[in-house]
Amino acid sequence: MKPRKSLLRIAARRALESRGFQVSDILGPGIVVGGRLLAVKGSKSRTVAVRTATDRQLGLIRDAVGKWKTIPRMDEVVVVAPAIDNSDFVDVLGFSPKILLERFDEELERLQRCNPRFSAKAPVFLPLDERRRQRQLLLPTLKDDARWTLKVPLPHGVDLFGLTSAAFVDRVRAEFAHLHGVTRDEVQVEFRIIRPAPKPSRSG
Repeated sequence: MKPRKSLLRIAARRALESRGFQVSDILGPGIVVGGRLLAVKGSKSRTVAVRTATDRQLGLIRDAVGKWKTIPRMDEVVVVAPAIDNSDFVDVLGFSPKILLERFDEELERLQRCNPRFSAKAPVFLPLDERRRQRQLLLPTLKDDARWTLKVPLPHGVDLFGLTSAAFVDRVRAEFAHLHGVTRDEVQVEFRIIRPAPKPSRSG
């Protein structure tokens, strides 16, 4: 059974944290929790697009005019796929957007040669593990293009609660900062559950 994409996105966050980054969600309309991250280490920060490959094939999509979505605006792309040799682990791979898009441009060109009417709405897929042939050359696998790779344990369903809570706090901090004209780093948020809940007052 394929792991849930939400769990793979948690694995991406944990891989970045294990590499020394502080990680928070980039939130916005149409962005799934964990789909875009801000990774900070010291004075440097980078935007990260997280992509899942549940069958170890990476897919990218284009907009209505045929331009790649999201990836060109990111500093890094992190791809998460089930490990081949152990279902309790996942492979996490970090890619340069430039290198990744070069590979997908090559594949898109091949698809358009085979089918000149290839739709701009159709996703383009590349396998992580298969070697690709270009004319007489046998190219490296896509995973060979990764800048770094890690194998991390597959998170469990209970981990989703922590991720959702973190994303909620990030959103509250961002909205409060925007309302008051400060940065999110200048805002601290604390939630407390009061038990037992106070009884409603009676009027009259």
